[in-house]
Amino acid sequence: MLEIHNSINSYSNELSEDITYPPGSELTEAEKEELRKINNNSVLKSALQKITADTAASVVFDIFCLIDGVTNPAGEWTGIKLEDMGEDEELESEEMLHDKFYETYGDWQENNE
Repeated sequence: MLEIHNSINSYSNELSEDITYPPGSELTEAEKEELRKINNNSVLKSALQKITADTAASVVFDIFCLIDGVTNPAGEWTGIKLEDMGEDEELESEEMLHDKFYETYGDWQENNE
């Protein structure tokens, strides 16, 4: 859990011009130029960092609610079970959630049109 808090803090303090979500999107030159100006405005920078951290934490919290089974997501839901892998087990690449996350964006987009 502490590593998750570290990630939220780290990402919220890094105003990167290289975005990865939504897949295939990128900032325009005008957006990049405005982002560079934030470094000259400490109040705006602090507010944006707090908003980014809060948004990231809200997503993590929602994920944990799904895992804990204390929320009712739309559609068919059978729950999630996380288990430690045995030392002799190998995880198949199709089971990697961090890969599936970006791969499923198109599906989400179709369902929300």
